[in-house]
Amino acid sequence: MALNIISNYSANVAHRNLVANDAAATASIAKLSSGTRVVSARDDASSLTIGSRLRAEVEALKQANVNASQAGSLLQIADGAYSTVSDILVRLKTLAVQSSSGQLADAERATLDSEFQALISEIDRIASDTEFNGVALIAGSTSVNTVRNGLTTAGDNKVQTADGFQSIEFDTAGAYIFTYDATNDVLTATNVTTGQSEGVSIGATAITGNNTQTVNFDNLGGTVVLNAAFDKTTDITKGNSSASVTGAGGVIDADTLRITAVTGDLSSITTKALTFGGSAAAATLTVGSFVSAAVDLSAGAGTTKSFTLTSGTNSFSISFTLDAVFTAAPGGTLTLGELGNLAQGISGSSNQSSFTFKLGTGTTADVDTVSFSVNAASVAALGLTGLSVTTVSNADTASTAISNAINTVNSARAGVGAAQNRLGYAAANLATSIENSEAARSELLDLDIAQEITNFTSKQILVQAGVSVLAQANLLPQNLLKLLG
Repeated sequence: MALNIISNYSANVAHRNLVANDAAATASIAKLSSGTRVVSARDDASSLTIGSRLRAEVEALKQANVNASQAGSLLQIADGAYSTVSDILVRLKTLAVQSSSGQLADAERATLDSEFQALISEIDRIASDTEFNGVALIAGSTSVNTVRNGLTTAGDNKVQTADGFQSIEFDTAGAYIFTYDATNDVLTATNVTTGQSEGVSIGATAITGNNTQTVNFDNLGGTVVLNAAFDKTTDITKGNSSASVTGAGGVIDADTLRITAVTGDLSSITTKALTFGGSAAAATLTVGSFVSAAVDLSAGAGTTKSFTLTSGTNSFSISFTLDAVFTAAPGGTLTLGELGNLAQGISGSSNQSSFTFKLGTGTTADVDTVSFSVNAASVAALGLTGLSVTTVSNADTASTAISNAINTVNSARAGVGAAQNRLGYAAANLATSIENSEAARSELLDLDIAQEITNFTSKQILVQAGVSVLAQANLLPQNLLKLLG
């Protein structure tokens, strides 16, 4: 190679190697300081991808393990309450047996009954007060199922699926009337009993295909799901119509015709037509099996009249204002448009409370979730309502009921114990999964410190040697100056 002073090939080679070794040493420092061998995707994109997924899985499994522990704690609290109720039942059994013995007088049995009733009340108090994070465990549960009022004519009942109301749910029992203002795109729900209304803007965009739109009535505690059959261009009104009457003289102000209260289930009603009967002074209304008591329509022009129609335990009330009183039997019908907009929240109770725990990282039911039911231990659930030990007969009746209650509590405790054992195995499996997943993640991402220190030491020596050699290479062109001497 020719000797020149413009290009120093040796220095360039030394510089290139020095830069490469310095970059390698810097990368080693980054790995050593972070503890991972994959600092960025360029280090190992595949391992980074798999390792990130494993990390997410491990963290989710850790939370699932916490969930299992919390579930165990919940069940332990329930079992503790069952244990106390069981102790009370044993004492109640003792009092019943004592009271049924012939050596006691009625006064002594009354004394025993005082303790008996106090312990009965304590069972209900324990059932109501046993909670986990504010959720009652052994008091049973209350559910609200929302139903329509049963009208079947498409376009007439504005809350049926055919008109776009796919589902209606409310947190509390009651009756709710729906209206829709197509001009302002506002769907309004009104609680019939309380009169509380809430309007929600649902937008003008039509619902298409299999899509749905969820409308939350936060103040009323309700949720409505609309489907593509809901027409956002057409108003839904209460549709109160004038009364059709054949009686003499009387006039009803149709604008005041309203449902004012609902109790129970009106789903058997399939028509809006309510038929008048009786006389002007004792008018009645009938629809299906619902019949009202008599109301005087022959006096009080300008006053509000109210009919309550009852069928068994179910009832509803309507009211209207008389513009003029009736002088003869009213006859004819009332057509109550509100029935076409009515949905009801029907309250029910259960002797079980269900709890679902997330013990997996996915969303598959019965795989990633585990559900348990905790039986109620209230007085009603245990069949102890109305018991006493004031007489021998009452004490014997109570003794039998208490024995059955003891069996019920024992069965409930057995269910809780089985659930606790299942959770124990689930927690053990989660711990193993966490351990193995963490090991797999570690193999992919964690740094072998000893190996990396060896690499760093090697690169550090090469950097130091490179600096020295580069210095020597930079001195070589100076030898050419001697030729100029």
